[in-house]
Amino acid sequence: MSKLLVVWKSDDYRNVDFFISPFALNSKKHEWFTDVEVLIWGASSDYCKVNKSAQNTIKQMVELGIEVRACKFCADKVFATEKLESLGVTVMYTGVYLSEKMKDPEYEVLTI
Repeated sequence: MSKLLVVWKSDDYRNVDFFISPFALNSKKHEWFTDVEVLIWGASSDYCKVNKSAQNTIKQMVELGIEVRACKFCADKVFATEKLESLGVTVMYTGVYLSEKMKDPEYEVLTI
């Protein structure tokens, strides 16, 4: 099995509720991948700061053992860093992290 990184960049609730949330959670629950990670990036940082449903999704992911990270550059720009950290998200600079995952043959990187 391979590893999965979902790059969550969408601020469209349909992408979050109909794809990102169920796919990431079920990938972990049903062990479709050996590891499941989510990277909150771009517009999703602002969305997660204000949207209660997205915040609940993040809490579920963290509780299930999904490593959830967020781009510090993006989160700082929209003043979401503190909120994301309070949800259990690791906020960090992600350029090197994302580049390494994209080059790693063990990872499937999915961006939505």
